Amino acid sequence: MGAANFAETLRLQALRRADREALVDGADRWTYAQLDADVDRHAAALLSAGIGASDLVGVLGRNTATYVLELLAIARIGAISVPLNWRLHVTEQAYVINQAGITCLLYDDDFADTAAELCAKTGIATAVANGAQVVGDAQPLSALLDRQPAGIRVPDAEKAPEDIHRLLYTSGTTAHPKGVIHTCGNLTANHLAQVLELELTQHDRILISAPLFHVSGLEAPGLAIFTAGATMVLTPTFKAADIARIATGERITGMVLAAQILFGLLDLPEPPDLSALRYLLFAGVAPTVRRDVKRRLPHVRLIDTFGMTELCNGVCYMDAAHEESKMGALGAPFPGVHIRIVDEQFRQVPPGTEGEIIIRGAKISPGYWNDEETNRRTRRDGWFLTGDVGRIDEDGYLWFVDRRTDLIKSGGENVAGAEIERVIAQHPDVAEVAVIGVPDPQWDEVPKAFVILRDGATATGADIREHCRANLAGFKVPKYVDVVESLPRNDSGKVLKRELRSA
Repeated sequence: MGAANFAETLRLQALRRADREALVDGADRWTYAQLDADVDRHAAALLSAGIGASDLVGVLGRNTATYVLELLAIARIGAISVPLNWRLHVTEQAYVINQAGITCLLYDDDFADTAAELCAKTGIATAVANGAQVVGDAQPLSALLDRQPAGIRVPDAEKAPEDIHRLLYTSGTTAHPKGVIHTCGNLTANHLAQVLELELTQHDRILISAPLFHVSGLEAPGLAIFTAGATMVLTPTFKAADIARIATGERITGMVLAAQILFGLLDLPEPPDLSALRYLLFAGVAPTVRRDVKRRLPHVRLIDTFGMTELCNGVCYMDAAHEESKMGALGAPFPGVHIRIVDEQFRQVPPGTEGEIIIRGAKISPGYWNDEETNRRTRRDGWFLTGDVGRIDEDGYLWFVDRRTDLIKSGGENVAGAEIERVIAQHPDVAEVAVIGVPDPQWDEVPKAFVILRDGATATGADIREHCRANLAGFKVPKYVDVVESLPRNDSGKVLKRELRSA
């Protein structure tokens, strides 16, 4: 399947497309030859900082060229990258660092305070400051780069398909984030599928607005842009005005956008010029919304998908030929991916029958980092058990029915109800708690907590929310907290969340 170490792709493109534009970050631009050379400089800088092939390296930064260069440099030296979600609370960040065993941290100025706290509280031994804010014993990236001789070359570490490329932490359905393993082979399989399914060529200019700590930023198509010899264009924010300006000025041909950002973009006083746009990937919207977008952008292929971090992003994209006739479906499986619907006895069900979606293939993660219990629960006979409910029609197209019960989808982020419950349960006034997702016009869903207080306790919903703000990322704080006398339960005592949702 070609080079196992993704960094080797840059060597090839530097030969074949030396002068073609590879990366754009505002006014800064790199050809493929320049990108490959700059990755060498960054790889040499990381090595000189004491980072080696056996290290797990956390990266805490926004979507910048430096972030991309560092990810590629980490791959080049053979270390394992762990992109860190900057939206998390520092206590959550510390959990990820300790659970993963991260010993090296690269951070932006925006997160210098967080980096200082993490260096003090965790096992981080080496820190590199990407900007001017140097905390503790951190080494400035600029000084490390200045010490590298002109034209330095760093050999690409030899990697096998089963070797680990990175860890991506996702909340999933558990009380703590889980580290999803992406192997070198997972990336190769996904990149070839992305190039084929999105029909990417060297003439494409793809906008990356999703954060690079998220699988949709890294792999939809993400790094596959370089596999195609196309151009990656970064956006500094998620703001509609910024995306509109860049999409127009850079003649963007493809992008992934959340529905609320898309409509913010189309409803600007001066809508952007999207005449160059070939495809738009956005998932989970109602058919009426999709038809409205198609009316506004009739020349654009609108792509729905089924994906998650464990699948190295999507495993099916809706094709252009069936946008209308199969509206509501998520597409047919990528090449090399098998999707099956099974019943509770793990038996495959007939077409059109609802059941659990299970998946296998070369782009599917082999498991979770240091979490054998979850691996046993989510893997069977070579299949990954998604826990989601769907059906496959006679033509092989996947239709999504319902998401995993306790997973809240809020503004494009997965929020685990169990994680919020764990934090609320630590409040001294709380006896019991249950958290569900409820509809929200802006964020699709937001968390809502139902709390039973201890005898004599006087905590209010506002008190509970303040407790959450002190321990959780902002998007995980329940928007609503109901103090109740009891919770609905079945005969075994389990809380019936479906009754809370229907109340």
